[in-house]
Amino acid sequence: MDYVVIGKVVDTFGVRGELKVLPLAPEEVFENLGKVYFKRSGGGYVPFRVEGVRGHGDFFLVKLEGYDSLSDVEQFRGAHLFLPEEELPERGEEEFYAYELVGMEVWTDKGRRLGKVKRVEDFGVYDMLILEDEKTMIPFVGDIVLAVDREHGRIEIREEMVP
Repeated sequence: MDYVVIGKVVDTFGVRGELKVLPLAPEEVFENLGKVYFKRSGGGYVPFRVEGVRGHGDFFLVKLEGYDSLSDVEQFRGAHLFLPEEELPERGEEEFYAYELVGMEVWTDKGRRLGKVKRVEDFGVYDMLILEDEKTMIPFVGDIVLAVDREHGRIEIREEMVP
């Protein structure tokens, strides 16, 4: 079973044991969250039941069942939240999770290979594809990205949009 990072605990919140989570997945992943997983260092994934989730600016406040005080949840500060890949909400034909794009080859419509996607960063209005050379950055927007081929692990972009 493959696990996907959906958020990072940046801090605790209040005295009731809530976690302040930076989302690393689309908002809808957090809407009906019943369970999350934390990874033990050097070990497996451990499930935790979610008692509640609420928005807080650019963050989500996540309340774990049975963790009711600040001292109960301090241990999670800095940890990542995971979900099994098959528990993620289905995406539409033209929608993608960032992790799906990592490792894909980027080519221009003129046949020039630019490299592989090393990571995807959220720039607020759009996501940015960061290629393996760490210098090439491509906005993941419709005016630039012409096609994403999941089957062949390939992204095609407009040649004239590349520096």
